[in-house]
Amino acid sequence: MNDSKVTFIGISFLALCLGLMGGIYFLDGQIRTSKAQYDALEQRRANLEQERDYLVEQIRVFKNAFSELENYNVRAATSDMDFYSHVQLEVDPYIHRNEVVIVSQRQRGLGRDGRNSIHLILRGDYYSFMKILAAWRNLPVTVRVAGLDMTATRTPQTRGEIQAEVTLEAIVAR
Repeated sequence: MNDSKVTFIGISFLALCLGLMGGIYFLDGQIRTSKAQYDALEQRRANLEQERDYLVEQIRVFKNAFSELENYNVRAATSDMDFYSHVQLEVDPYIHRNEVVIVSQRQRGLGRDGRNSIHLILRGDYYSFMKILAAWRNLPVTVRVAGLDMTATRTPQTRGEIQAEVTLEAIVAR
């Protein structure tokens, strides 16, 4: 072979190698860009799936709450005295054991919103008062604590006692 053919084949081979290396470099950049885009899209998909799962859970909670509300039954007291006597019956055992004292009791009667209320000021042991609140929650009539203010008494004779002002409301059937 003559020198010009060898030179031409050598230069062609060198150009082919340079072209392949350039193509590999270019395609490597394209692959890296595509991989970064893929990773970003994969992260976005994972975030959207997590958000979807959260929203599905919120919808389930919302539907359950509405079904509970639909089945909720307000138990109205039959009369004012029925309401007052239920409230008083839960306090009496603690009074008899000298754990709680009724300082003041006022029956407020029917309010603008159609509810009867009673305002009590109790003094005594904190834990006994918490038990009374729990007992009021389980009354056979629906009762709402409309107001509650507790203060600790600070005298040596009444250590560990509180004074609580409580306003209870109930719907009374008319």
